[in-house]
Amino acid sequence: MENRETGKVVEVSAQRTARVLIQRKKWCDRCPSKSVCNPPEEGKEFTIEVDNTVGAREGDIVEIGLPGKSLFIASVWAYLVPSLLFIAGIAIGFLFLSRFVHFLSRELLGFFTGIIFLAVSFGILKIVNNWLGKKKIFLPEIIGICSENSTTV
Repeated sequence: MENRETGKVVEVSAQRTARVLIQRKKWCDRCPSKSVCNPPEEGKEFTIEVDNTVGAREGDIVEIGLPGKSLFIASVWAYLVPSLLFIAGIAIGFLFLSRFVHFLSRELLGFFTGIIFLAVSFGILKIVNNWLGKKKIFLPEIIGICSENSTTV
């Protein structure tokens, strides 16, 4: 597990889920599950519903996190896909489109085509992020109980 966070269980449901009160951190902006918990601005507290596979009870201080596999998949989508599409756009503009478009140099045409492909990649990322955000692998879960019946967060 990576990107672990500590919080206090404020409610437990019968469906093996729990609501955990946590304080928003800076890394929330890069979290693959950001669309699931919709964190407020940095430093504010909020609750998130997580899988309660360890049997935490109300009042427990718990550690929540995401599986490392989900972070790897999110990183590939966030960094590799836009980079590859940008490079592909440059190559297409430079090698192919330059045969048909003569009012721009090959270099500029490649650059502009790369920028267009990069912009398209962000649209693709938004769609894929919404789809992946609904998958169970991208939902945070309780990974351990730090202490029981604590009153501090």
